[in-house]
Amino acid sequence: MTGAIAVSGSQHLQGLLTRMACKDEAAFGKLYAATKGKLFATVLRIVRHRHLAEEIVQEAYVRIWQHAASYRPSLGSPMLWMIVIARNLAVDVARKPVREIGSDDSFLHNFPAHYPTPLEAIEISEDQADALMQELRVQYALQALEPARRHLIIAAYVRGESRQHLSERLGVPVNTVKTWLRRALLEARASMQKPA
Repeated sequence: MTGAIAVSGSQHLQGLLTRMACKDEAAFGKLYAATKGKLFATVLRIVRHRHLAEEIVQEAYVRIWQHAASYRPSLGSPMLWMIVIARNLAVDVARKPVREIGSDDSFLHNFPAHYPTPLEAIEISEDQADALMQELRVQYALQALEPARRHLIIAAYVRGESRQHLSERLGVPVNTVKTWLRRALLEARASMQKPA
């Protein structure tokens, strides 16, 4: 059920981006209201200064507005696409050797002492984004397979069913199951290597 809600939310954001590509300000307002918390949290984790995070998020939304027409589902979910824009801006700011921090250090009380440094946060965020992009590529590759092959891969590699069990369940020889799996994996790999 949660997956269905996530897909529905993703489709909603995609629709708003499509409308924003036609300079629909109402769509921008709805997208902003639906995503500002997530983008702000992402940026704050990297720069760790509230006023700086607010400025970066504003700039991120300017870029999202300007580039809404360039969004493609092959780039990932709309939320991931927006997070990458905001994260890249935050990373650029965090990597600057000198920047004005301001006198508001109240944010320090909200972070435990073991909280990662900005550079560690960048590395963690990059690793998470890479892992998410890889997961999306796998999902798209599986979706591109015909249903029988997709179900076979899920049964073998996600649920861990043995080749023997699949052979008995499908009523075909074990070697046939192995051949089908090999072909399905090759097809999925080829799909993942296609340029976006």
